[in-house]
Amino acid sequence: MNIFITLDYEIYFGENHGTVEKCIIYPTSELIRIAEKHDVRFSFFVDCGFILKLDEFRKKFPVLENDYKAITEQVKYLSDTGHDIQLHIHPHWEDSSYDGKRWIIDVKRYKLADFSENDIADIVVRYKKVLTDITNKPIFTFRAGGWCLQPFSKLKKVFKDNNITVDSSVFRNGYYSSEQYSYDFRNAPDKDIYKFEDDVVIENEKGFFTELPISPIKNSPLFFWTLFLLGRKNPYLHKPLGDGRAMAAPGYRKKLLTKFTNNPVSVDGYNSHLLQTALGILQKKKRNNMVIIGHPKALSRYSIQKIEEFVQNNKEKNNFTTFTKMFGNKV
Repeated sequence: MNIFITLDYEIYFGENHGTVEKCIIYPTSELIRIAEKHDVRFSFFVDCGFILKLDEFRKKFPVLENDYKAITEQVKYLSDTGHDIQLHIHPHWEDSSYDGKRWIIDVKRYKLADFSENDIADIVVRYKKVLTDITNKPIFTFRAGGWCLQPFSKLKKVFKDNNITVDSSVFRNGYYSSEQYSYDFRNAPDKDIYKFEDDVVIENEKGFFTELPISPIKNSPLFFWTLFLLGRKNPYLHKPLGDGRAMAAPGYRKKLLTKFTNNPVSVDGYNSHLLQTALGILQKKKRNNMVIIGHPKALSRYSIQKIEEFVQNNKEKNNFTTFTKMFGNKV
C-alpha cells in the first residue's frame, strides 16, 4: 500500500486566526521529528496566498518579518530534506489584509470559482511561483482550499497552462454547502486513483488530469461525541496545538453529532484514532493507495502520538510516499 500523509500548511481563517508559531511552525516541527526518526516523508500543501500577503505587509509592519522568515525557511527545509511541497490555494487572501495587530480575513470570495477566469489564471501563476521560488522544484499537484474545486471547468485551462496535472481534493461521498463554500463529491468514482478531464467526479480514461483522492471514512455520531467529551475531559492531550479557531460552518457540528457522516481519513486530533482501522478497510478492498489529510494547526498531542504509532507499525509492510515520488518522473 502506498500511504500519503498530506498536510494543509495554513493558519486558521476565523476571526481568531491564531499565530504562525503555534498553528504552523511548532506542529510541523513535530512532524519533521517523526519523519526523521522513522525515515519517512510527508506531503505539504502550502497556503501560498498567505506567504504572498506576509511578503506584502512585512514591508509596512516589521512584526510580520519573523513570520515570513519562519514559514519560508521551514518550507525550504522541508523541501531540501525530501518532503513534498505542493500547491494549496485559499484565494480569499486576495481580499484580506493586516491592520497592524491582526489579519482581517474576508471570505466572501472563498473559492477559486468565485473569481473571473482571468483572475483565476493570475492567482494560479502567482501562487505557484511562490513555491517554485522557495523550492526550485516542479509544482504539479493541487489541493483546493476547503475542498472547493468545482466547477472544475473554470480551472481546467489554467491548470493545463501551468502543468498542474494531479489533484488530491476529492473524498468520495463528501458533501457540504454554505454561503461561503461548497463541494459535492457524492458521484465520485469508488477508486483510489483515476483520470478526469472536465469534471473532477467523472472518470475519463483519456483525461489529462489524475485524481488521487483523499481516502474516505464513514463516522458515527458516537465518534464525534467521544471527541467532544475527550476534549473537555483532557484538553492537554486533545486540544489542537494551533491557537486559533476555524471559520464558521453553519449546521456542520450538529450534523456530525446527530447523523452518520462521510469524512476524509485524517490525522487531525482524535481522527487519528481511526488510522489503522481505515488502512484495514482499504486493504480489504485491495486498494493500492491511501491518502490521509491533516493540518498542522489541528494536530494535538494525542494525534502526534497516533501518527508516530501508525508510521512505526506500518513502515515495514507499506510504502510511505509522496506525490513527487509517484508522479515526478512524468512532470
